[in-house]
Amino acid sequence: MHVSPDPITTPQQAAQERDTLIELMARSLYCTAAGALGDGHVEPNAEAITKAKVVADDYLAAYEEWLVKLAAGNAAPGPR
Repeated sequence: MHVSPDPITTPQQAAQERDTLIELMARSLYCTAAGALGDGHVEPNAEAITKAKVVADDYLAAYEEWLVKLAAGNAAPGPR
């Protein structure tokens, strides 16, 4: 079964989706680091999530930049 999300049609929806993605990425980064250090799986505190969000935001910004460059290249005339 294929499920498509509702389309994002406003800047506010896009910002909310971006914040949600950063939150998920931050929690994943925290859990991965905690697991690698042998700390087990514990709920991260607010400070840990805040620090991980900075890293997640950097990754997402780099990905967004790459997507823009890719789209511009695809839109350019000529052979690919």
